[in-house]
Amino acid sequence: MINSRSLWISLLFPAFLLAAALPSPAQYVPGQYTAEAPFRSWNSFPYIGAAALGRGQTIFAWGTDATVSAANPSLLLTLPKWTLSLGGSYLYATTAKYGPVGSGVLGTSGPIGRGFLGLDHAAVSLRAGRFAFSAAIFLSESYARPIAEASEYSGSTLLYLVRYEQGGRLWTSHFGTAVRLSERFGVGLGLNVETGQINEDFLEDIPIAGYTIIGSKSLDLSGLSLNGGVFWEPSASMRVALTFQTPSKLTASTRTLDRYQAAGRTDISIRGEAEDVFHRPLVLGAGLSWRIAERLRTALDVSYIRWSDYRATWIGENQVRDFRDVLRVGAGAEYVSDFRLFGTRASAPLRIGIGYDPQPPKDPRSAYLVFTFGTGLAAGGFRIDLGTSLGFESGSGDTLNARRISLACGYVF
Repeated sequence: MINSRSLWISLLFPAFLLAAALPSPAQYVPGQYTAEAPFRSWNSFPYIGAAALGRGQTIFAWGTDATVSAANPSLLLTLPKWTLSLGGSYLYATTAKYGPVGSGVLGTSGPIGRGFLGLDHAAVSLRAGRFAFSAAIFLSESYARPIAEASEYSGSTLLYLVRYEQGGRLWTSHFGTAVRLSERFGVGLGLNVETGQINEDFLEDIPIAGYTIIGSKSLDLSGLSLNGGVFWEPSASMRVALTFQTPSKLTASTRTLDRYQAAGRTDISIRGEAEDVFHRPLVLGAGLSWRIAERLRTALDVSYIRWSDYRATWIGENQVRDFRDVLRVGAGAEYVSDFRLFGTRASAPLRIGIGYDPQPPKDPRSAYLVFTFGTGLAAGGFRIDLGTSLGFESGSGDTLNARRISLACGYVF
């Protein structure tokens, strides 16, 4: 349960509480969840579809549909002639420090969580001779936070209310192309156009004294980046791949409103605007896919993310983001069973995987251990995939967790 600061402090020091509506890094250590932090994990590249999610989030050297272009567009050359995919996810994560929560303004008895459900990608690919192309839109980052609210009553009379909420999403429009240079070697390049928004709202209402304090921020986000990759098939059963995403800038047109109201006496509004920017890091990846037997295939992915180069300008000020470079690792396997469904040849994969996902903040130094599993059905050209990941955090002392369940439907021909 969320606990507010004592009521008499709120009444004596409304100016202090107005400042608390815009918490600064000096108040507390936010850990993973700084204001612009993605929901669940900072390591949001690449986008992972349902099939790859179930096999340890491995996608650099193994793709099953057009979503692979977001990670390694060269793998478009390994897909059927046409692929179409549409998918959605349920995302859930817990946190104990964000915004004013954990700063002394609001506290929690333990981690609190939030989940949301929605579509997260649509993708199409075409392979023609030595060339392949893709177009996709996918949810690359969410900025949701658990809604924090605390109140105090005397009987049925509200004495005090505080509420904090943050949301927002970053969508990426992706366009990929690839060319096969030889029978066993291909290269690819992708363009990513990012648009989105972050919204943050703080309300503190003290009806018994006639005070209301409001603080809000709204950021319109935009950015461009390139990603690409190569693959090499030394044998019919093995594929090796290298991938990258370029450093990029995510710019933000920021608007703020701070308002202090005293019933019948005072109404002070302060509006502001700023042009902010987040300097996002270089990502390098390597992947290996190995078909051990006709029905059994394994994969390994390693990502190097140069978070030490990350910089953030927030509300016109350079923010402290003391980040470290990280290595993210995933490994998985898939076993396929064949059968007949209503007279049509069909197959059902069984997928399992494990991953290690360290977060970039140096303090606290934390990481998620991620377990994944999934399944699916392929009949004719129809495909359906279901993937689940369960992440368990250690290092922060808050015992956080992060989950994702993803469902994708598609068609290949």
